[in-house]
Amino acid sequence: MKKILIFAILISCIFWGCKKVKKVSYAGVFKLEKQTISGGQRDTTWIKEQMKIYTDQNYIYAGIAADSSVRIAIGSYELGATDTIVEHNIFNSRALDSTQIFVASISKKNNGFTSVIPEWARTGLVRYKLTEEYSSIPLTGPSALDGVWELDKMYHIKGKDTVVQHETKFNVFWRGHFMFIHRYAIDELGTKFKDGFGYGDFSFKDNILSETEKMSSHADLINQKINAKITLNGDNEYTRILNDERTHQQTTEIYKRLRKYSMF
Repeated sequence: MKKILIFAILISCIFWGCKKVKKVSYAGVFKLEKQTISGGQRDTTWIKEQMKIYTDQNYIYAGIAADSSVRIAIGSYELGATDTIVEHNIFNSRALDSTQIFVASISKKNNGFTSVIPEWARTGLVRYKLTEEYSSIPLTGPSALDGVWELDKMYHIKGKDTVVQHETKFNVFWRGHFMFIHRYAIDELGTKFKDGFGYGDFSFKDNILSETEKMSSHADLINQKINAKITLNGDNEYTRILNDERTHQQTTEIYKRLRKYSMF
């Protein structure tokens, strides 16, 4: 009976054609073109400039607000109902690592997409809706670094001195583009913190990672090309070594893959 059923399915595919299920993907690199926050009987703009990357499973964005403050976030996402994305926060500058879920309606266009989050925020009885328009940035081929990484250890070596540094930092590499976001201490006691980010192009060849910063909260990094030695420790860990010729300091960072992705 089972063989007859399989044979019937094959015959129907031959004569009538089996319909292929198209896999929806929002993976890409995008630049914010317009933002509108609606609520309280007025519209306003919050972010001045922002970049956003969707991998096949995660998202990350970073930008500078109108008041010059830095806004960063990273999380995972899944496809919801028709033309919707459900974003699950892992870390952001507003709520740090608290649990947050945003449901965005997506309208894809040839050169990007429009995202609408009806329940973006509330103040008392006032509900705020967030509308963002993004344009897509051309991609290149994949690399062994493509995916999402979280900083596990960092230390600086200068002469005989070794200093361990603690900070929250995430790196994302995707199709020739990279973005890092971090929250770091600005005092010796580690009681005051700032958020920062960098975005740009990268290449990875012969264990050398070359990054060119295009947008950053760190003004001295913009338009700078940074080369670092990379050692892949299997599929889910890498070590980055950067030598600063000006200070004669070596910085070592060890990253763990946040979530394994699948090539498509």
